[in-house]
Amino acid sequence: MKAKLKRIIADFHQSALPDFRRRDLEVPVQIEKIVTIVGPRRAGKTYYLFQVMADLEKMGIARQKMLYINFEDERLDLDGDNDLIFDAYRELSPEQDLSQIYIFFDEIQVLPDWEKFVRRVMDSITRHIFLTGSNSRLLSKEIATALRGRGISFEILPLSFAEYLRFQDLPTQPPVSSRDNALVGRAFEQYCLWGGYPELVTVDERFKAQVLQEYFNVMFYRDLVERYRTSDPVVMKYLLKRLIGSFTKEFSVHKLYNDLKSRGFAIGKDSLYRMMEEAFSIYMLARIDRYDPALVRREMSNKKVYLYDNGLATALHFSFAEDRGKLLENLVFRRLRERTAEIYFLRNGWECDFVAFPYATEPLLVQVTATLDQDNLARELKGLEAGRGRVGRGEAMLLVDSVQSGLDIPKWVRVVPVVDWLLE
Repeated sequence: MKAKLKRIIADFHQSALPDFRRRDLEVPVQIEKIVTIVGPRRAGKTYYLFQVMADLEKMGIARQKMLYINFEDERLDLDGDNDLIFDAYRELSPEQDLSQIYIFFDEIQVLPDWEKFVRRVMDSITRHIFLTGSNSRLLSKEIATALRGRGISFEILPLSFAEYLRFQDLPTQPPVSSRDNALVGRAFEQYCLWGGYPELVTVDERFKAQVLQEYFNVMFYRDLVERYRTSDPVVMKYLLKRLIGSFTKEFSVHKLYNDLKSRGFAIGKDSLYRMMEEAFSIYMLARIDRYDPALVRREMSNKKVYLYDNGLATALHFSFAEDRGKLLENLVFRRLRERTAEIYFLRNGWECDFVAFPYATEPLLVQVTATLDQDNLARELKGLEAGRGRVGRGEAMLLVDSVQSGLDIPKWVRVVPVVDWLLE
């Protein structure tokens, strides 16, 4: 095994870094913390590590002072002897001071008991450690608990719309020429439909659905069935597709349970709750609570489900041609999710799509609709007005595809095209 590790490490030291496009995420490269990059599979975590390595090289850090291991490399079989990694490195670079090297561990969640290993590496080898992981259980309090205050985590999602444009060398500022306007508009239609997984930017449209279906299968079999040793993958797949088909809507575990029973699936409620937790752990789906100041009531209420990327819904043959608003609303969720994890919805005879807290105190109230006209204006405004009464008078926005002229919009409401807001 050591010989294989030496070959992996030597290949990394002798090869040029792959070409990459810069992402907007910025992480501290010299902080003495375990920096963890988490997010969906295929969202660009590995290439983000290459971006960090390139930045270090610009700062004068030689490649030989970097150690990169991808734990999904099929050649690896450490069988618990993780120190073989450092034995191999020492034999290749005996002159290097291990306390000064920069370690990059890719897809760390694959390694059994990774938390103990990484803590020991930080305590006894080096304080420059970068990790990536594809499981949302590597987030926030789990990271804090696992790394006991030694770590700081950052989230990288599929491309934002601004990044999507840059990946195609298109302008990210409001278009000036009619040509740029047409190009950005066309890119937005593709982004709205197929999402922002980096690989999809250059894939022919004929094959986008197939690529995304492969993503779904890898997430399902590797991150759910294998990782959690799912005893009934048929039920899990049905549950996953039901949730995807319900994105932007409220869901009830009780209703899902009754639906499964009516279809002949033998499953207990405790098992269903466990499967739901597993389904939401793999960065395919996200859920938000109904806003309530009381934590207990918030936890007990129905949730709304969203996708981290629009493309999976399109690829799994859910047709939204008649309801463009769903795709727009999901894009807005994805953008808000970059800014804060504190996102809720409101409903009480009226609805406010999002109540987010990206600022220190004031809330951001958001309604999303494909077309704003006289028929739906009163309803959309009612949701914002009622939301202000519940959570406070923060910024209120109506995000739209198009707006009818001559509408009487209150001054406290900002009406913005979704495409422009995504680029702010």
